[in-house]
Amino acid sequence: MNRYHLADVYYPIVFKYDHQELMLDSDEQKMIEFHAYGLGWDLLKLKLNWFVDPIEINLKSKKRYKYLLTSDIRPYLEDKLPVVEIRYFSSDTIFTGLDKVKKERFKIYVDRDYSFLDEDYKIDGNIRINPEYIIATGPASIMDTMSHKILLKLSEKNISDAYKETISISKSTNSQIKYNTNKVEVSFNVTKHKRPFTE
Repeated sequence: MNRYHLADVYYPIVFKYDHQELMLDSDEQKMIEFHAYGLGWDLLKLKLNWFVDPIEINLKSKKRYKYLLTSDIRPYLEDKLPVVEIRYFSSDTIFTGLDKVKKERFKIYVDRDYSFLDEDYKIDGNIRINPEYIIATGPASIMDTMSHKILLKLSEKNISDAYKETISISKSTNSQIKYNTNKVEVSFNVTKHKRPFTE
């Protein structure tokens, strides 16, 4: 461990940015990979992330936010790691995972298969949903691929009276998408089917 060695090292990076304008498209920790030369003990600590403080890079004043050149990051690393020599980087570019924050209205619907109604009943009038729209916030690249509709399924069965309940909205399958509310109120009236006259 007291000899000099070469090793591939991954080092964590934290980006500082305007959270009103940008957001990460995943929760994954950003790392930069490089080939380092140094004492075995120092390299081992780096490889095991012992006593490692992430590099903080401020992107608030930079026009470019989707990626950085490793040559831009090198001075930060050399300042953090004076005990090792950085020979080369495994890539000349590191992608930040940052994207523009986007907000969209998502319309709420109730599943119209009506399996929640008693077989002798039907909806009288319209199904009322309050609020009718919710606001979803997330990375623009993800939001642009999503349907802007949320379908609710009622858990009640055999409904034969006027209905009014607060329904929970399931979280998005993508953890980066957040809704401004997770509940809506659903209400409607029902009426009995008119049976055809038979002798």
